[in-house]
Amino acid sequence: MRNYHDFSKRSLPAVCGAVFLALSAPWAAAHTATGVAPEVAGAHSADLTTARLENTIGTRCALGDGVPQNYSLAAHWFNKAALHGYAKAEYNLGMQYYFGQGVNKDEAKAAYWWEKAAAQGIPAAQYNLGNLYFLGQGVPQDYGKASIWWRKAAALGNVQASRNLATLARVHPEYREVAAVREKTVVAP
Repeated sequence: MRNYHDFSKRSLPAVCGAVFLALSAPWAAAHTATGVAPEVAGAHSADLTTARLENTIGTRCALGDGVPQNYSLAAHWFNKAALHGYAKAEYNLGMQYYFGQGVNKDEAKAAYWWEKAAAQGIPAAQYNLGNLYFLGQGVPQDYGKASIWWRKAAALGNVQASRNLATLARVHPEYREVAAVREKTVVAP
């Protein structure tokens, strides 16, 4: 029988992984209805394989899984994978920028990478992007855009996005209906 000490040592990377990907309940409640996140990369399957591997290396560096923990190296690998258009890496790189792990904290860059991941259907990126628009962090404050991104995340099963929408509707009733949100959303020229 395994003793408790051995089990906790083995479970630590898994726990750290969950913490890294979620980082905080309010910011990354990444629950999807299907449980399957898109994996888009370039036009070729070789790009997807390369990007997936680069993202995996970045994740291991961030978690210290089999290698010494190194956020700078993690950001380097996430960036390589993100440049292939790999949605999960774009999300991870956004997290690095938002929290300043291995890179200078930069909410505008976090928004940039989360928007790329969100456009590819990553619910946690959609949720986080909605939060940035709601708070005006790294992007101009825009409740309409916050609502739009939260609606997309909620449609993919993100429970916290649904809660945020309900709160927004109570505080600003004009954002209750989708049509009203579209009218009030600032559109860049």
